[in-house]
Amino acid sequence: MRRPLKERVGRARVVLRSHLMPFIANPQHRRNQPLLVRLLSILRAPVVRLGLWAGFPHVDFAYVHGDVSRVHIGDGCSTTNTVFNVSSGDIWVGEHTYFSHGCYVLTGVHRYFHGMRVGLVADAPFDEVPRAGNDIRIGRGCYIGANATILANVTIGDNCIVGAGAVVTKDVPNGSFAVGVPARVKQRQET
Repeated sequence: MRRPLKERVGRARVVLRSHLMPFIANPQHRRNQPLLVRLLSILRAPVVRLGLWAGFPHVDFAYVHGDVSRVHIGDGCSTTNTVFNVSSGDIWVGEHTYFSHGCYVLTGVHRYFHGMRVGLVADAPFDEVPRAGNDIRIGRGCYIGANATILANVTIGDNCIVGAGAVVTKDVPNGSFAVGVPARVKQRQET
């Protein structure tokens, strides 16, 4: 259920202040940033404020490496400070899935030929980074813990929890709790 407009606007102001405070108000931080970065942040503030007012609490905290059209995010998702790498495939995220801070969803892989990275071999018969075939699918109602990494060719089912710091290298079935490096299913909810 969506919060009332007055509550969202109040929360947006607090989130915006906390988002801009370290950059604009902190003189030490200001000195360490190039002028262009400072100007872009100041110019971007009204857009961030509008998005926060409209109810999007994480409007500027995700990064897509590659073609943005290859990332398909469902309604009601939160991608807090998440990196999506779509160099080698598409990424699908189901509705109401939440990413905690610092998550990585990586389709990109590097190939090797005769023991060397393909980019270093002159006569390699294929590209170093494939352009397709390493899709990632994340189901509905999932929660991805802080600093989790999801690697190529993985499907995470509906209503799953991926623990903080986990590295998901294999499929995770519906209703599972996966943790560890590599991630293993520790608990499964029976439906």
